[in-house]
Amino acid sequence: MNSTIAYNEDIHHKKWEDFYFEPISITTLPELTDPESYKNSFTFRDALLTAFEKLSGKKVLKLLLITPDLNTNAHFYGVAYLEGKEIHTATIQQTAIFKQWYACINDDEEDLAKPKLFNFSSNSYSYSPITTQKHGQIFEATGEFIADAIPNAFIAEQLAQEKADFIQPFIQLAADYDFEAIKANFEKLVAKNAWKVIPPTDNQKLYAEFEAEAGFAVPQLLKDFLSLHNGIENTRFLSAASMLKEWRDWQSVYTEWTQEELLDTYSTNEGKTLLMYTTPYWIPFFDLYNGNFIALDFAPTEKGIPGQVIRFGADQEIGYQEAESLNAFLEELLDSEEFEEFEDEY
Repeated sequence: MNSTIAYNEDIHHKKWEDFYFEPISITTLPELTDPESYKNSFTFRDALLTAFEKLSGKKVLKLLLITPDLNTNAHFYGVAYLEGKEIHTATIQQTAIFKQWYACINDDEEDLAKPKLFNFSSNSYSYSPITTQKHGQIFEATGEFIADAIPNAFIAEQLAQEKADFIQPFIQLAADYDFEAIKANFEKLVAKNAWKVIPPTDNQKLYAEFEAEAGFAVPQLLKDFLSLHNGIENTRFLSAASMLKEWRDWQSVYTEWTQEELLDTYSTNEGKTLLMYTTPYWIPFFDLYNGNFIALDFAPTEKGIPGQVIRFGADQEIGYQEAESLNAFLEELLDSEEFEEFEDEY
């Protein structure tokens, strides 16, 4: 039998005996020099991920580590989800260094004897106890167990379509706005605060990059706003390049998360923005720091307005309307006695 198999729908029906758990030795663990270090758990994780990558010759997207219960199962098993939608299964030999490291990452001897299911990836580390019910799934309905834990990358096309189907009815790239009013308030704001505006530049190359990645053109409202500046020194207004960078960062979150993970049905807002953590149609233009931003929203709800200004970010589960329009947002800044006071609100 082959220890590496292709993932497909048939895997759901496979039993434990249908998989070959190839015996392997983890040779990537370093000498344990500081048993108290908080980094030990991550060192252990990374060593296992590297070992399975060397063994399979492919990038490991996710690794499940099944630990012994000392009664019905005396072995450590690994299930690696590989790039290219393949699955590699192995039995991990309990070498002296492996047992030393495993004992190190457990809290005490009593905890060491409890069976656990570890979930590793390059940027995550978690584990949960193996209950009687979970034990039955692992060792009896093994195919279902493996299929239930597949990484999002295995069904990327399906997940992307689910997100596209959800957001499509809300997309409105053409916003109504009075550019002359925006320009007038922007100039008043600059004069009031004696800001030094970075002159606008030719952003065609940047716009082309955005369109290639986003699948839609930079909205005209944003292009017109960037015809007034390319950032403002010592303020939170972003340059065109910074906008693209921040949008890319949030786009990566949107791409990696499922629609279910992005949608927060427990939180509430004023009903004008989607109950989402992020969307590709929220384009940051103003930095609130600590991973939070003011953005233009081109996928509002039915109660919202295309091009409305919203607040979203790392400290918030969903987006909130900040102002009905870019011009209204600039007017809010003008009404502040000092720009710093507006900053401190966040």
